[in-house]
Amino acid sequence: MVTNLKGRDFISVMDFSKEELETILEVARDLKLRNAIGESQEHILAGKNLGMLFASPSTRTRLSFSSGICQLGGNGQTYSPEELQLSHKESWKDTAEMISRFLDGFAIRLYNLKVQMGAETYEYGDARKVLRGLAEFSKVPIINMLDDKEHPCQIMGDILTMVEKFGGMESVKRKKVVMSWAYDERAKSAGVPQTMIAAGCALGMNITLAYPPENGLYDVDQEYVDYAKKAAAASGGSLSIENDIWKAAKGADVIYAKSWARDPDRHASAGPNYKKDWCISHKHFEKANEGAVYMHCMPARRKFEVTDALIDDPKISIVNDEAENRIHVQKAIMALTMR
Repeated sequence: MVTNLKGRDFISVMDFSKEELETILEVARDLKLRNAIGESQEHILAGKNLGMLFASPSTRTRLSFSSGICQLGGNGQTYSPEELQLSHKESWKDTAEMISRFLDGFAIRLYNLKVQMGAETYEYGDARKVLRGLAEFSKVPIINMLDDKEHPCQIMGDILTMVEKFGGMESVKRKKVVMSWAYDERAKSAGVPQTMIAAGCALGMNITLAYPPENGLYDVDQEYVDYAKKAAAASGGSLSIENDIWKAAKGADVIYAKSWARDPDRHASAGPNYKKDWCISHKHFEKANEGAVYMHCMPARRKFEVTDALIDDPKISIVNDEAENRIHVQKAIMALTMR
C-alpha cells in the first residue's frame, strides 16, 4: 500500500498507479467508517486552507468539497473567475504562484473555457492544459474537480460505492460494469466514461463501454481506450465496446448511464434516434443479473437518460449513495496530498 502521496496533484487517474488508487479508496473507506462512529477528523488538516475555483456550475462537487475540508479541520475558500484577477486576464502562471503563497491546496472545476472563462476559442483539452499549467507553477497540490477530459473525484466515489455494494474490490472485479451512453439534448464531454474505463481497468474491473454506432460521434478519446486496454492487461481486468444497449445490459451487475457527444450539431440530429432504446429503464434490468444496480453521476436528465421509475427505485438505484461517497473520496485525496 503506497501511503506517501504528499504534495501530489490529483488531475488525472492515469497519473496514479493501481496501488495508489487502491490507497485512496482504502483511506476513503476508513474515513467514512470513523465518521460513522462520530470520531472527529479535524486534526488531519487542521489549519490548512483549500481554495476552490468553480468556473462551471456545481452542486454535489461544491457541497462535498466545502464540507469535506471542514470535517478535516481545514478552511475552504470558494471563488468564481469573476472574483479573481483572472477576469482581468492575469496569467495562470501568476495565479499559481499566488496560490502557493496563500493556500495549501487548490481545487478547480473548469469545463468550458469559451463559455465560463471568456476564451475567444476553445478546443477539447484546453481545460486540461490549464490544470497542467497551474500544477507546473504551483507548489501546492492541484485537484481536478472536473475538466473537459475527466471527472476523477466522481469516478473514485463511484468505485467506492461499488466496493461497498458488492462486498469489496475483489468482488467488484468479478462483476460486469456497463458504462452506457444515454440521450440528452446537450452535447457533453465524455469525461465520465473516459475516467471510468481508465480507473476501472487499472483496478482490475471488467467494463463494457456501450454507445450508439454513429460514425464516431459517440466514441470516447482513443487515448483513454488505449490506456484502459493496457491497464486491464496488467491488472486482470477487461474493456469491451458494445453498440447495442440491450446486448450490453445482458448479464450486467451495474448499468451506469451518462450522456456525451463529440459534435453538438451532429448530435442534435442523430441523438434523438437513440433516445427510446438508450433511456435506461426497468426493461434493461430485466436482462441484467439479479441484484444489479443503476448508477449516474447526477444530475440525471429524467425521461431522457433514465426513467423516473428506475432512478427512484430504492432496490436498484444507488445514485444518492454514490453522491454521498464523493465527500469521502475527496477527503481521502485531500488528506493524502495536503497533509
